Amino acid sequence: MSTTCKITKLLKGNEYLFRVRAVNKYGEGETLESEPVKAMDPFTIPSAPTDVEVTSATSEVMTVCWKRPASDGGSRISGYIVEKREKQGIRWVRVNKKPVYDLRVKASGLHAGSEYEFRVFAENAAGLSEPSLPSPLTLAEDPKFLPSPPAKPTIIDSSRSSITLSWNKPLFDGGAAVTGYKVEFRKPTEEDWAVAVQNTDRTEFTVTGLTTEANYVFTVRSINKVGISDPSPETDPEVATEREEKPVFDITLTMFMSSTAVVFLGLPVRHLLLNTQVTTFFQTVVPAMANVCAMIFHLLSASQLLVFHP
Repeated sequence: MSTTCKITKLLKGNEYLFRVRAVNKYGEGETLESEPVKAMDPFTIPSAPTDVEVTSATSEVMTVCWKRPASDGGSRISGYIVEKREKQGIRWVRVNKKPVYDLRVKASGLHAGSEYEFRVFAENAAGLSEPSLPSPLTLAEDPKFLPSPPAKPTIIDSSRSSITLSWNKPLFDGGAAVTGYKVEFRKPTEEDWAVAVQNTDRTEFTVTGLTTEANYVFTVRSINKVGISDPSPETDPEVATEREEKPVFDITLTMFMSSTAVVFLGLPVRHLLLNTQVTTFFQTVVPAMANVCAMIFHLLSASQLLVFHP
């Protein structure tokens, strides 16, 4: 004969008294009454989940992960509720309509450029836990990568102690604007690279302080907000020496307002005699550029014009 009895259909939160009497063939015995008992679940709500974090993010979707609560309250965890909130927002918005059973969820419908934080509730038969601590704020943006390196740089000029190289922008910027370039160089017989410039925003650079008649190779890396790319292919070895190409002139003088320019290739010349019809004395200075040398024009006679390198 059992000495236990299960009583159902009680109202949760109400207090009840129970009494028991023994019965035999002669009748009922005296009544034994219990202390007041409140009808409630024999278990409690779980503790809050922990370590909530965003493990991946784009401009529209984020993946949120967390760890199980330390205590399930004596009842199996039946699911998790996830909420999100924008950085400038006040109200928490539910992410999943139904409880999820995995320890991750994808939050969609985000606004690109906004920052979001997330919190998680655990649920069991007794109800929802307290919310977890919020995750760190995460920006809704497409992922960024390292840029590709530039193509093989080109040597465009040299002197006894410097070499000038140029390069094109990389084909892939990694999803973020290229902010600069790192130039490195070494002698072909050496293994270690020296840094010529840590970050330049130009696509041309002159490496100075080189040893005369020594060979050098160069490489360039692209830089964006994520970091620095792999190196570009090396240049062919180049000797640090004066270029001895003969000057080549475009004999057509180009007039810009009151200035005259003669474009040439090769080493700067000391003087140049031009035959021309000139009726008025004048002189001017052409600014030095990659292939234009600064020169002063002096009138010698009515039919001659002499060009000096200052």
